[in-house]
Amino acid sequence: MKLQLGWLIGLSLLAGPVLAKPGTPGPSYFAGSYERIGRTGGAAALQNDRVTIAADGQGVVIAACSGVPVRMSFGPAFEIVNLMTGSQAGVVVECLFYNNGYNRPILTCRAEDGGAFTLWPLSTSAIACSG
Repeated sequence: MKLQLGWLIGLSLLAGPVLAKPGTPGPSYFAGSYERIGRTGGAAALQNDRVTIAADGQGVVIAACSGVPVRMSFGPAFEIVNLMTGSQAGVVVECLFYNNGYNRPILTCRAEDGGAFTLWPLSTSAIACSG
């Protein structure tokens, strides 16, 4: 079953972005700043930083001040309406999204390389990266 799901996700990444399912918020709903708490893949270093999510066509881009952005689109599981899939530097990433009491999104994500993180919405508009 795991192999079939991985194959399906890989195929959907090649097919391009998938539209949000009816009744699911679109990409602009996720735009904003988030606190990211979790671990990286591979060496499993802890993460506690801030990222921004920006709408990108029919998907979103999750970006930190450093590192490769994560490009996400909706789908591909037909029965799961709160799933986004994408990749970061060739590593498959899956996120389930929910909302908090203020109707702001919370994303729980895992990567194929063992990374896992949760994104909590912040009330600030955009993070400031020092150059």
